[in-house]
Amino acid sequence: MNTPGILGVWRAHFTLRILVVCALVAGCASAPPGPPTPITSISQIQGQWEGTITMGFAGPQALYSITIHPDGNFVAQYGMNWQWGKITLGNGPASFEVTAPGTSTGTVIYYAGPGRRSLDMNSTFGNWSVHVTRGD
Repeated sequence: MNTPGILGVWRAHFTLRILVVCALVAGCASAPPGPPTPITSISQIQGQWEGTITMGFAGPQALYSITIHPDGNFVAQYGMNWQWGKITLGNGPASFEVTAPGTSTGTVIYYAGPGRRSLDMNSTFGNWSVHVTRGD
């Protein structure tokens, strides 16, 4: 016998389960990637990375793709814009310098995991930031 009361309780339980699963997935997606990993060699970060660039503080975002070469030189694209520059290693966090178009400097922070590897690039004067990941 299927009464409307039992059917309503079943739907409420089903909806609650869906909401709990969605909350867990959203919570895991926004979890921090763990502590930063020191970059001791460009080989740790060379290759193709993809993610987003944020203009300004909490400004508009665009898809961002960067290729880091074994010598630390990089080329990146977001929208119709291109960037060229170099990542250098030293004591403390790695740094970058965009050489064209215009100039910009900042830090590179590497997260080896758990999960997907990621890079954060933050410009010195806060006019843009990048978060990219690798699929491997």
